[in-house]
Amino acid sequence: MVTPPPAECWLHPGAEIFRSPIAGSGLRTTVPVASGEAVARLGGRLVATAELDALVAVSDVYIDSITVDEDVQLVLPIGTPNHYANHSCDPSLWWTDEYTLIARRDLEAGTELTSDYATGSSHPDFVMNCHCETYRCRQVITGDDWRIPQLQQRYAGHWIPYLQRLIDAG
Repeated sequence: MVTPPPAECWLHPGAEIFRSPIAGSGLRTTVPVASGEAVARLGGRLVATAELDALVAVSDVYIDSITVDEDVQLVLPIGTPNHYANHSCDPSLWWTDEYTLIARRDLEAGTELTSDYATGSSHPDFVMNCHCETYRCRQVITGDDWRIPQLQQRYAGHWIPYLQRLIDAG
């Protein structure tokens, strides 16, 4: 059974939108954030994958979404500051449940708030070029990256729960 999401997104009060070296705008901390501290909770509405695909096909704005379960996607409200969180192959945040991202390590003020998008998507059409320029950069991120053994180990226990169940099932 899927836990209903909150209607709105929440973002740590010590986060701000800024000009990111990764991709245009991003989010960063303005205060230190301790490892394990909640930084973002995603909200919105749940839709079937076909409905998400239809929304993306007709929208002139980017549709933020994550996988919640088989054929269940969370679509975030348009215009939320959470939209500005960029991808990194060496992220500062990771998942603690289906809607909450926590600090992966202690973060100093000024740290960009990033997640590895592959840990929150299993959509078969999800493909993006990566510009994180970290030493772990994979260049291309896909909805199938959860199948990579090295990533399974690196993010063990910190995937969207649906993906963690697939990984644990082998």
